[in-house]
Amino acid sequence: MRKRTKVEDGLVFNGKTWGYVLRVPDPLTGSKVKWKGGFTDKKAARLARDEARVALTKRDYIPPTKLTVGEYLDQWLTTKKVAPSSLRSYVMIVTRYLKPKIGAIKLQDLRAYHVSQLLTNLETTGVRTSGLSPRTRQLVGTVLRMALKDAVNIDGLINVNPATKVRLPRPAPKTPTPYTREETKRLLKQATTHRLYFFFRLAAYTGARRGELCALRWSDFDGSALMINKSRVTVNGVPVEQNRTKGGLNHQRRVPLDADTIKELHAHKERQALEKLYLGADVWIDSGYIFVTESGEPIHPDTPSRVFGKLRKAAGLRHNRLHDARHVHATELLRSGEPLHVVANRLGHRDAMVTATVYAHVDTEQAVSAADTFATRMRDA
Repeated sequence: MRKRTKVEDGLVFNGKTWGYVLRVPDPLTGSKVKWKGGFTDKKAARLARDEARVALTKRDYIPPTKLTVGEYLDQWLTTKKVAPSSLRSYVMIVTRYLKPKIGAIKLQDLRAYHVSQLLTNLETTGVRTSGLSPRTRQLVGTVLRMALKDAVNIDGLINVNPATKVRLPRPAPKTPTPYTREETKRLLKQATTHRLYFFFRLAAYTGARRGELCALRWSDFDGSALMINKSRVTVNGVPVEQNRTKGGLNHQRRVPLDADTIKELHAHKERQALEKLYLGADVWIDSGYIFVTESGEPIHPDTPSRVFGKLRKAAGLRHNRLHDARHVHATELLRSGEPLHVVANRLGHRDAMVTATVYAHVDTEQAVSAADTFATRMRDA
């Protein structure tokens, strides 16, 4: 571009491609000359020149940059402040899908059709040969949207987020198939043979997440309720504690306990005290956690899931996940008529609509009985 000597109305031709030149105000030097080349014809260069002039007039002009999408995503990952488990997911999405597909495109040249083509290709071709699920493709699009949003609002590298113009895939909602009350009782009866029995009791009777239960300390119990405000998760197999959790006010929520569960909690504390006595106070590690190993250290977040699988098989129950204990708790509360917002707060859903979507099958059941309920009340009037 430096060898171009002939400029006509801001347009330049170097014998192969067209470009434009723009004089941009600079607070230090007064003004700077910006060149932008690589256009295949004069019409495209003129259109780009006009758009740049309008942007300059509106004071939202962004100087051209050769930064690629892949380079920007690498920078974005280093500055993104999220939970370790979320960051690990973002890195995987960027490394596996975004950089190989659109990483070489210049950030300022990225358009909506690039994003649409990316998601379409991932529908038929994944990391191996089969296509990605709608859920994974939705996650790919969501991560790209977040990154480009920061490129617009924080870094000022582009004016428009092209990913917002593309409709993301919507996975079909899955209806949970949790254990029935009878199956849950069978599981808890089987769990009484294990030292972590109260973990599974508390999971069923509070709907708390596995990581939230693993992060509970004795100081989180106020005599009638648990304050859930932390979570212990695994990142690359290593336990990591996060000083926040999902949902609630300021990422914390108070979960009241019933009288029987409070008694079980005190019994669990007594068993823990006996373990400390048998091991010896000089060997016991007083970590302060409610759920610990035989030596007093906090349990690994993966441990309850492994134990749950063994207990399930021993009880002769169908396959289910430890996480499905949340579904048991929520389903029974909704069936008994508890308000949606109360159940949402107890589960730690930020939005009650999430609860309504996941447990739509309960609404369907209640809708069927609603007609009979109304008719019965009218007959009794």
